[in-house]
Amino acid sequence: MKLTKLTSAILLGATLLTGIVACSKQDNSTAQTSQTTSHKSTAAKSSDNSQSSQTSDSSTETTNSVKTEISKIKLSQQEAIDKFHSQFSGKQIKSIDLSLEGKQYVYEIEGFDSTHEYSAEINAETGHASSVHSERLDHDDRNEALNLDGIISRDEASVIAEEHAKGTSQEWKLDQKHGKTYWEVEVVNGHQSTEVKIDAHSKKILETEHDD
Repeated sequence: MKLTKLTSAILLGATLLTGIVACSKQDNSTAQTSQTTSHKSTAAKSSDNSQSSQTSDSSTETTNSVKTEISKIKLSQQEAIDKFHSQFSGKQIKSIDLSLEGKQYVYEIEGFDSTHEYSAEINAETGHASSVHSERLDHDDRNEALNLDGIISRDEASVIAEEHAKGTSQEWKLDQKHGKTYWEVEVVNGHQSTEVKIDAHSKKILETEHDD
């Protein structure tokens, strides 16, 4: 009888010990899993923060680069028009484009008369005229002279475009269609580019086009 009780006690003790060891292993496994998950979560957050920082740095770098190039624009729009007229006296203005070519801004002005179309590129920093060109009008060509009376300036158009698109104005075009003069302003924010079309008289935004 005593032997039976002793055997039972030993078996019970062994069972309890086995259960304790199993629970201990399970707790250790759970703790390790929790630590691994925590490390992964921390690493993911760190990666997200790093990517966000890189995106912000890229956007700032682009903005600073654009502002540096804009500071080189010394020639006003009217001065550029005068340079065009010195090449093609008395011609009507069709469009005025101010865009970045390489590391410098260039005005491209197009004009016309009853028989020909004319164009000239004018360096916005030096005032030097290049790519001066004329060609005969086709019978199907329909040109409209820019109505420059009472229009908003390039700076005003930039403010409107930047408030709408949240970025920095980089390129501008003044054009006319169906009797309506309008600005097309390209706004950049990092790698994103947005073209904002603005009525040059009413200041109303006519169209917005995104280019990621």
